[in-house]
Amino acid sequence: MNKSLVGLPGAAHLPNWTWARLPVVAAAIAVAGLLGGCDASKATEEAKKPLAQLPKGFIQVKPESVKMLEIAPVADPQGVQMAWAPAHVAFVEDRVASVAVPLSARVVAVNAHVGDMVKAGDLLATLVSPDALRTRYDVAAAKTAHDVAVVEAQRQQTMVDKGVGVEVDLRAAQAKLRETSQELGRAQGTAALLGSGGGDRIELRAPRAGIVAERKAVVGTAAEPGAALFMIGDPQAMNVVAEVFESDLPGIRLGSSVQVEVPQLPKPIKGTVRHLGATLDKESRRAAVVVELSEQNPVLRPGMQAKVGVQLSNLQEMLIPVTAVLIKDESRSVVYVQHENNQFEARVVTLGRPSRGMVPVISGLKVGEKIVVRGGLLLDGAASQLL
Repeated sequence: MNKSLVGLPGAAHLPNWTWARLPVVAAAIAVAGLLGGCDASKATEEAKKPLAQLPKGFIQVKPESVKMLEIAPVADPQGVQMAWAPAHVAFVEDRVASVAVPLSARVVAVNAHVGDMVKAGDLLATLVSPDALRTRYDVAAAKTAHDVAVVEAQRQQTMVDKGVGVEVDLRAAQAKLRETSQELGRAQGTAALLGSGGGDRIELRAPRAGIVAERKAVVGTAAEPGAALFMIGDPQAMNVVAEVFESDLPGIRLGSSVQVEVPQLPKPIKGTVRHLGATLDKESRRAAVVVELSEQNPVLRPGMQAKVGVQLSNLQEMLIPVTAVLIKDESRSVVYVQHENNQFEARVVTLGRPSRGMVPVISGLKVGEKIVVRGGLLLDGAASQLL
């Protein structure tokens, strides 16, 4: 060793203590080489060992990959589910009255305006109509004919009683009396539709107490038969009409709890479902749901915009986000369930019909199990999303 070092350039200049420590250094290098060889052999053996066998359908991911997944527990089906829909305030149907003109007429005076409080019988407007004059004339003519028939029937009856009359004439007089009585009743019924007034005048009066919500009567304008000129409603009887989407209707029942939010009110109003619409709007695919309010508020006005949250009755269904469901082989619905040690199980589930971003689970999951609600495609690139 020393001889070989002497031959090196600059070896003659090395101090004496260096020559003394060279054997120790050489021994240390040899030991390090042996240890390094042992570690390498151990690593090779570890690499050759097979990984722990995972159950079928399980995969294991790195901790940093788990951070890219959104995981949430399956919620208890007892939780409250709400369906929200746009709505508007309206009068209670049984507490509103429309005032229409019975015949063709022209408005000559208006006595009530929108917002006025009226009592039953108050004059709202006056109209003139030639048809009204003709109708009242028919009543007078029918009354005259009836009076004549009454006198004739009495005369014939008196003559028969005295033995100088003819039975046939009496029967004819009685038949005429019945005919004129029927005509008088018809004419009087028609005239009663005109309301108060006389001659060609038609007076429209309030059929009930309340507030004038609508007025279409304008002086000088003509009105067709049946045209509604006023609407009167009870200001203390308001409800809310919600336009509910068709997919939410199966979960709504009569009496379901409702939360009504009106921008003009500081806090929501509670209510219940009173009526479910029987038909859908062809364009919006929504149906009207009438909500009865638990309390009235003087701020509410017909036509106010509102938002309604209806409590659905299918609370026993276990619901999960549609984003948690993957489709395998175009037929199987799969949800990834998290287990210990960053292991995930591809669980086949049976599902119901999706609604509002959620889908009911019929079988395959339990409450509290943690599932991947977003990022499932990172675990299985061969799958596809449910929606």
